[in-house]
Amino acid sequence: MFPEQLFPRPGGDFLALLAALPRHLDAAMPMRKQHRRELPGDIRRLSHLLTDERGDLRRDYLSDPAALSAYMRYFLPWNIYRLGVLFNGLALDPGGDAPEAGATVIDLGTGPLTAPLALWMSRPHLRKRQLTFVCVDRAPKPMRLGLDALSSLAEGHGGLAPWKVTLVKGPLDARLREKADLLIMANALNEVLHRGEDQDLPENADALAQHLRSMLTPTGALCVVEPGVRPSAHLIAALRRGLLHHGLKPLAPCPHTGPCPMSGRGYTAWCHFNFEAEAAPAWLKKLSDEARLPKDNVSLSFLQFSAKGRKLDAAEGKSLVRAVSGPFELPAPEGVDAPRRFGQYACSERGLTLLSLPRKHLVPQPGALLEAAWPEEPATDAKSGALVLPMSGDASPRPSGQRPMGQAQPSPKPTPKAGAKAGPKAAPRSANGPRRPTAPGKTPQGKAPARQKGQALTVESMLAEGLADELAQDLGAAATPAPRPSKRLPSQRPAKPTGKPAGKPGPKGAAGKRKGKA
Repeated sequence: MFPEQLFPRPGGDFLALLAALPRHLDAAMPMRKQHRRELPGDIRRLSHLLTDERGDLRRDYLSDPAALSAYMRYFLPWNIYRLGVLFNGLALDPGGDAPEAGATVIDLGTGPLTAPLALWMSRPHLRKRQLTFVCVDRAPKPMRLGLDALSSLAEGHGGLAPWKVTLVKGPLDARLREKADLLIMANALNEVLHRGEDQDLPENADALAQHLRSMLTPTGALCVVEPGVRPSAHLIAALRRGLLHHGLKPLAPCPHTGPCPMSGRGYTAWCHFNFEAEAAPAWLKKLSDEARLPKDNVSLSFLQFSAKGRKLDAAEGKSLVRAVSGPFELPAPEGVDAPRRFGQYACSERGLTLLSLPRKHLVPQPGALLEAAWPEEPATDAKSGALVLPMSGDASPRPSGQRPMGQAQPSPKPTPKAGAKAGPKAAPRSANGPRRPTAPGKTPQGKAPARQKGQALTVESMLAEGLADELAQDLGAAATPAPRPSKRLPSQRPAKPTGKPAGKPGPKGAAGKRKGKA
């Protein structure tokens, strides 16, 4: 089965927990009023350090109290939001084959336990499963703060047990005795692969893929998540080649095992997904505005692989296509008086694909998996080199079911008063507009039958359901850059000589010191 939508609308329980997160962060890391007033500026400076000034980033940048506080109260919540939506869309279920036996989750580059927090908040059925977390990071303090926040969060729901959390101070390539049913690496790939020259990337990525493969159980899966920017997508594509080379198979988002057509190398397209941030809690959006870093959407690149993989076979005569970008208007052919059409970049076994649809609201949501029949001789887009996959048809009202990101909740129908005289039958209402009259001699169009859960979309069902609402962001849309601050964090300044080499690695194969909490 294939995930119908990788980025579903966040659930009420997840959003309520995220709205209450500041209280648990304050319990783990109290903040004085003066530091709270300085928080927006600290967030803005750390944002510049993590993006356009990343070359100056030191591995111990979170040792600076201002940077650590900014990360815990801004970057951690937004990362939980991104991961929580994705984990729910991927239906992550470690130990699901044998729930009574439990499972082991290894989180490499855990930081303040971002992935365990996102799993606990977005996948509530896992809270009563016997899960053992092995969280690895070079910096012990953020891990301890994250564990305190997780424990505080779990107190109102019967405590953290039966979860067990072990903290391991060590590098991401530390040799662990545990094997993972689920291995997570979030926002840490560049720490391993982006050290050295670009020509070393394929070799380094292959070595990392082999290491990650060795950490999995025979039925284990791994999930790698990075920010949705071009350099991260380039690293993701390199790791993907290594994972395929060492026998792992894609679960998502890749609909094929061929070369990645969106590697982000040079000026080529890069594989990333944008989804709306409108559901984020008010306190987080307010803090983002105060830091002059407003967010309309969030973006990520990711891979989910396993040894078993997923059967990637479409129906006869069709191919699987993963929608990637947002919608955009296609230029009309020169000298041809044709109605405008809308496009969307996608990925298929034929490479980079350009979907072409007659209406903007028919464009699938980013992350949707489709089955499509190719024309015998598809055209090639002159700008991107993508093969053009045309789609056409009339949209019908969307079947009832879970709303995707961006769709408004429909208003309830008014209940007629008792004894009221029945009026003439109303004209049918379209899925995305006002009521329209029924043409003479024709009957109103009925609802399309709802798909079964997990069933892949077909072109016909997509057009029959009117799958996607209009999206606000095009491919590669970026937030408005904030003004560059003049003040620099202490972590950006050169370290004073201490007589000892900073960040000296331990002996090869060492797993580091461990601290656990049930």
